[in-house]
Amino acid sequence: MTAILGTFGTLSIIALLYILAKLSEKFGSVIKMSPIYRYYYLAIAFLVVAYISNWLVVRATLIPENTPAWLNAPWFLFLAYHLPRAIGVTIGIVLTWRYWSWLILERNG
Repeated sequence: MTAILGTFGTLSIIALLYILAKLSEKFGSVIKMSPIYRYYYLAIAFLVVAYISNWLVVRATLIPENTPAWLNAPWFLFLAYHLPRAIGVTIGIVLTWRYWSWLILERNG
């Protein structure tokens, strides 16, 4: 059950990055910033790969009949889930800092 619920964590990150992409697009057009918000969609693509591979692994764990052995291999989990998720989240963090760091750095007076 935990594995199934864990997939919703990746889905929530995808939704968050989509919202940030839309907000950053509007904000960037107002301040005439280069359209680097498009990299949010690249991050979302990496996270979708991680999401799909996570569902494949969960399915292979819950229904082990007729499942290829490589689906449960550690290298598959690393290459298809952990690495794309790390890349997607890293891109999201860098872009969010680029667009929204002024909220933290803004000082009164």
